[in-house]
Amino acid sequence: MRGSQNALRARVRELLGEATGVSSSEMTAVVQKADELLEVDPGDERHFFYEEMKRLFYAMRQIEPEDLDDAGLEAFMRASDELSNVLYGFEMKRRQREKGARKLQI
Repeated sequence: MRGSQNALRARVRELLGEATGVSSSEMTAVVQKADELLEVDPGDERHFFYEEMKRLFYAMRQIEPEDLDDAGLEAFMRASDELSNVLYGFEMKRRQREKGARKLQI
């Protein structure tokens, strides 16, 4: 709370970690996943996940610190908490799938 603006920016960059390090080639891969899902089955709604992740990535690059006010930041943090829980569920599902695949290889 009493730190410098540069320290706050450094802390935000640290907390965002991987999200700020997304390369354009990785973003291209995300867009390609969404496109492939649409080609296979236009009714498959999973492409929305990749499109929303792309939108979040670009929003992070465009929103400036002065754009953030207390109310907006509070709303974002509530929503990101829910989103984090959903993403954690996806991660756990992937880990279980990989664990099962390793058992089959033994």
